[in-house]
Amino acid sequence: MYPRHDWRPIPAARGEVRLSTDMPALRTGSGDFLRLHDLPEPGRLPTYRYLLRVRRAALERDARTRASRWPEGRRRVLVLGRGRLSRVLAAELTRSGAEVVRTDGSRSPRADAVVDVREIPQRPDAELGEPLEQLISSGVALLRGRREGGRMLIFPLMVDGSEATPDQVSRRRLAASPAAPELSSWLASDHRDPRPLRRATSTLTVARCLAILEDWASGDPAVSEHRRLLRVIGDGPRERTHTVLGFDEPAPRPQETAR
Repeated sequence: MYPRHDWRPIPAARGEVRLSTDMPALRTGSGDFLRLHDLPEPGRLPTYRYLLRVRRAALERDARTRASRWPEGRRRVLVLGRGRLSRVLAAELTRSGAEVVRTDGSRSPRADAVVDVREIPQRPDAELGEPLEQLISSGVALLRGRREGGRMLIFPLMVDGSEATPDQVSRRRLAASPAAPELSSWLASDHRDPRPLRRATSTLTVARCLAILEDWASGDPAVSEHRRLLRVIGDGPRERTHTVLGFDEPAPRPQETAR
């Protein structure tokens, strides 16, 4: 038994509890403090039963928090890919409260949002039976990301189809680059870096994707920013952002000029 004045962890739940008579309290997993009432009589069995009640209340509170974070109609998230980054992102989404679904490639499960963030180069992808952009017309949000050498690119969150697609992002980059021919050649090479992503890059990518999706699910005003930003995550603790707006097709592709 812990001394009654100590904070003790709640079994199988996030948080700690303090059962002293002068300051009984529950610290939730999110860091909130709740005052406790009706403390048990001294003894192992009354204390054990009381802790079960506190644990049940803490779990119910966590469940309500997750449900409010991912409301009905924005809770079911389809995560594409089977690599390490996709697996970690799926696990963190589940931990956050999203209902994560996967695909075996033969069908397209119903989802409120699709996450296609993987450690592969940018290229056309036919894992689903239809282009991913077509999902937007049915009200599905789409978040995509691709690896580029030792860094990750997170493309603008697509909500209504007016946002820049990954192809449009590439064309904007080529138009703005002082080394457009070299960049175009490198992107077209479909080169895969055999080395794993640095842990910092992978961790920051997952954290940023989770924040974007939670903002979308809760209707946070930050979504308007997510819809127009290209995020470039390198091997350090920072990210670089670039505003990239969508445009009507068809649009001319940048010309590769010889040097």
